Amino acid sequence: MNLNLKKFSGTRGLCVGYSCEVDQPGKMLRAQVGGQPLVITRNKEGILRAFYNVCRHRGSLLVLEDKKHERFRCPYHSWTYDLDGTLLGCPLFELEKDEKKFNKNNYGLLPVRVSQYGCFIFVCLSQKTEALSDYLGDMPRDYKNFPLEELRLVRRKKYNIRANWKLIAENFLEYYHLPWVHPELCEVVPLEMHKRNQGAGMYMSFFASPLAQSNSSLDAAALLPMPGLTQKEQESGYFPFVFPNVAMFLLPHHLFSLILKPQGINLTQEYGDLLVHPSVFNDPEAQRKIDEIFAFYDMVNEQDIRAVERVQEGIMAQAYDGGRMCYRFEEPVHRFQNMAIDFLTNTRSQFKADESFASSSS
Repeated sequence: MNLNLKKFSGTRGLCVGYSCEVDQPGKMLRAQVGGQPLVITRNKEGILRAFYNVCRHRGSLLVLEDKKHERFRCPYHSWTYDLDGTLLGCPLFELEKDEKKFNKNNYGLLPVRVSQYGCFIFVCLSQKTEALSDYLGDMPRDYKNFPLEELRLVRRKKYNIRANWKLIAENFLEYYHLPWVHPELCEVVPLEMHKRNQGAGMYMSFFASPLAQSNSSLDAAALLPMPGLTQKEQESGYFPFVFPNVAMFLLPHHLFSLILKPQGINLTQEYGDLLVHPSVFNDPEAQRKIDEIFAFYDMVNEQDIRAVERVQEGIMAQAYDGGRMCYRFEEPVHRFQNMAIDFLTNTRSQFKADESFASSSS
């Protein structure tokens, strides 16, 4: 299935960034979704807004940097818009003979649907699809104890991966490869600890519990846990993937997420982001520990990149017509592939929770 995310740009699940990147009125976050230039901000009342990053005059890109602005101002002809998208000024139009025929109210910025779950910002180019809360299903309930909306982005690295984005997603969703690709990670989350905890909704999820005490930066005791977690959550790792483009490593004291941004059939830009709760900075060694956590994930991610790039080359062999999955360790991949097939065929199935997980979560 060689396609980019343009097919999925009408879903409610395209993640473009984090709420902390637009935590004040006028802070701007640019994004590309389905080949479309967008900008996300907050208005003066703090309400999250998104628009096409295009001036209504002659189509110039409007915002060129991710930084704070008092208003939108086009660098081409200086048309100016407020943070709600209303056109405020268009210089020299008063000299036009047809000035009375021009109504500024008809030339505001073009809006885009935008929603927030926890620290994540999702956009949707379609006005007709379901609400994000329906799209996510059980996920907000099942991870409700994690104060995701309070997390702050503290480290980021951009990776350019020579592989299709779906291969990267599938690699995240299976733990069969861990002993051979990630021996260091297995010291923290041994293979046999991994189990599904799948709720209903457009996501896949598994967890590992209890985390091993490996004297690594990922140990549960390496930093203070996020406030509000249960005892089990304080000693476990959770790994949800919201279809189609955001993966999460949710541990007691941090969140490491991967946002996938396809650049072509065989090329994906990936952002590896580390977020923490502000309370971790009560530890005087927090910055050092954060550096060590991020370095560990960077090592693990580089191992994954080499693996998926080998798969990308291998599946091009004309004799290869698909493989055979291991149910115990690769079932989340099957769920992901069914979601991708649904969107390719304009079908919308209801992806249910595991019965055991649904009953234990109620």
